[in-house]
Amino acid sequence: MNATLLSMLLAAAPDAGALSKPAAADGGVASVMTPRPVATEPLSNAELRKRVTELEARATELERQVKQLDALAKKLDRTNDDLAAFKKEVNEREDARRESERRVAEQKQRSEAVTRSLVTADQQLSTGSTNVTEALRAAEATYTGAALQYVQAARASLANGDLNTARKYLLLAVLEAQTVKP
Repeated sequence: MNATLLSMLLAAAPDAGALSKPAAADGGVASVMTPRPVATEPLSNAELRKRVTELEARATELERQVKQLDALAKKLDRTNDDLAAFKKEVNEREDARRESERRVAEQKQRSEAVTRSLVTADQQLSTGSTNVTEALRAAEATYTGAALQYVQAARASLANGDLNTARKYLLLAVLEAQTVKP
């Protein structure tokens, strides 16, 4: 009676009689199933054992495929995380590059404005006006290197009352600032 009940249950199961073919060339990820005709007569114990063995083998293969898919999903998650981190790094570098370009442009504008003010200061000195303190202060805050040294020398010359030497140093500072770009 148990054999009859088991054969009826197997016959009623939706996948009863389905056998898997050997693993495909893709490593068994996509198994091809071929239906087997449903038995109309009770199956013998040997046939039942054979079918149970086949079903167990199929379940084992499906479990292997599930593990394989889980491993692939984890690898994909790691790859997605790596890609997101790479995109973030690229965006941060791009932001830093833009900020650097912005600072360079601002420095260039400041330098050009200071250079214009030194030219104006030179014109004032040529008329005898010594009210160029703001222009010198701005140049000292903006210029570096030789241009800064020329501005400081111009300030010292003004302190000594030597307007012609101060003008020469201002012009040297302007020339230096124009040749050395920030």
